[in-house]
Formats: sequence, C-alpha cells, structure tokens
Amino acid sequence: MISNKELRIKNILEIFKHPQKSEEKKDIYINIENAKREWEDAKNIFENVSQPDLVDYAIYKVEAAEKKYIYLLRQIKNGNTN
Repeated sequence: MISNKELRIKNILEIFKHPQKSEEKKDIYINIENAKREWEDAKNIFENVSQPDLVDYAIYKVEAAEKKYIYLLRQIKNGNTN
C-alpha cells in the first residue's frame, strides 16, 4: 500500500519529468506550499515530543521535510521544473 507521502513525492517527481502547462505550474507551487506545511508540522512534532524514543524520529522528519522544501524552492529558482 502506497502512503500519501509517497504519492506526493511521486507526483512531484512526475511534474519535473514533463513539459509544463500553466496548470502544472500551479501544481508545483501547491507542492511547495505542501512541503512547507510538512516542514512546519515536523518542527511542531519535534517541539512537542516527550518520549525519548521519538526524538530521533522527530529529528529525521524535520530534516527530511526541510530538505524537500529547499530542493523544490531551488528547482523553481533555477528554472529546473522539468
């Protein structure tokens, strides 16, 4: 079973493989907003985690979400959207 996160990542990768129309460009910006929200949510989880076993998981989530967000921003900035 494919998770929602895996589907979102797959969708992001598919967007970058094909020439874009204006609707697809809107999707890229939606994906960037979603990535930013994921990063903010991960930071919130980290700040509120109380079990020592979950600290490593929370750190991983924050770092992964941040890298995804920065990657998407750089793709747009450099014009590498296909």
